[in-house]
Amino acid sequence: MKNTNDDRYLKKNGKTVKKNYVARKNSLKKDTNKKLFSKGFVFILIILALATITICAYFHPYMQISDIYVTGNNTISDSEIIGYLSNPIGKNILFYKINDSEENLKKLDKIDDVEIKKVFPNILSVKIDENYPLFYQENENEIYFISNKCKVLKADIKDYDKSLVKIKGTKIKKTIGQNFTSSKATIDFINEIQKYPYFKDLKELNLENKTEIGIMLRDIDVNFGDLNNINFKLKLLDHILSEIKNKDIKVSSIDLNNGKNPIVKVYSKSFNENLNK
Repeated sequence: MKNTNDDRYLKKNGKTVKKNYVARKNSLKKDTNKKLFSKGFVFILIILALATITICAYFHPYMQISDIYVTGNNTISDSEIIGYLSNPIGKNILFYKINDSEENLKKLDKIDDVEIKKVFPNILSVKIDENYPLFYQENENEIYFISNKCKVLKADIKDYDKSLVKIKGTKIKKTIGQNFTSSKATIDFINEIQKYPYFKDLKELNLENKTEIGIMLRDIDVNFGDLNNINFKLKLLDHILSEIKNKDIKVSSIDLNNGKNPIVKVYSKSFNENLNK
């Protein structure tokens, strides 16, 4: 006769069964659950999900480069710069190699530095830092070329002297790669004036007299005064030139060395015919 109090047995649904049977059955259920949600299974699901996302991102047109914005270039055209970017249009922005394109552009003589950024989802931003001949100065029967960054350049530059701005009166430093002058105020002035639209009409800078800097804008002789309040004077000159253009006035000279009251000399004929338009 079986001992009903035996710890090895228990009653379940009116039947007497062994405890180790029940325990083994429950253990099988737990093992099944563990197999369905094991770490390996979850890892595979994650890998599949990442692979799906990567494939979709690679082939989806939303992530393909469609626009390129180029800034900072004055002498090199946008199309030439884009040509050194390994034809990025249509390529996936995630896998586009920025470093390769930056190195290609740095091989150009006029480029000092390049910064390319990805603007998600489909834009490349290319910032160019150029270093090119913009000025020249004659000294002791020699011509010295000066860059847009006020650096002395190599002497073997050709085909630039006709279009460059002439600088007069500065005691030039002749070391290639160094600033052409030790005057910080002069360098600040030259850097700032390049930002204005009238700079394209600049023919000559006369720095002989530091209290009366001369600027030749085509046929207009500008007395800039000293190098104090540079930004104010440059903005004032921009305003005056805009007024001259709007009224179609012919001006011989502009004197900015009079505070907020510049003196503008107008040809008499131009004054009579156009000033009151």
